[in-house]
Amino acid sequence: MKTKFTIKSIFTVPILFGLVYAMISVLPSIFSDPYYDDKLFPKIFLPGILLFSFIVIFFGEIRTKYISVEINTDEIIEKRFWGLQTKSYRCSEIEGWKYSHLPSKGGTYEYLYLYKDGRKIIKISQFYHRNYAEVKSYVRTQFRDLGYEKFSYFDKLKETFR
Repeated sequence: MKTKFTIKSIFTVPILFGLVYAMISVLPSIFSDPYYDDKLFPKIFLPGILLFSFIVIFFGEIRTKYISVEINTDEIIEKRFWGLQTKSYRCSEIEGWKYSHLPSKGGTYEYLYLYKDGRKIIKISQFYHRNYAEVKSYVRTQFRDLGYEKFSYFDKLKETFR
């Protein structure tokens, strides 16, 4: 079984490239244009918000959620960064799975976490994966249910930098 991306998940990539473009083209003009010499706010706020947005999207979304997962009978293969980084885990190493709900403006999305040694190793998201229900039902039959995990923005932020 292999995860498949949803159409809306693909929009994170152009947003990331747009942020990089803004940092490369807009930021140098703010620091070199004499109009902004006496204006401290744009020199602090704009680079800060662009950098924070880049970090959240790249490390929080692309690195941890925009992943492809292939589950075989004895192995789970996780591909990040469009297959440039691949990790594999033996199914016997997986302790179990938990699920969580993430509220957003577009609705509430469910996340499924696979655990190894007490740590989340793989996140499968209803937002990012269109065959989420299929994957969840397969995981349910293969691994132990560890229960529900209450969603926490603080935990999500910690995982972004882990």
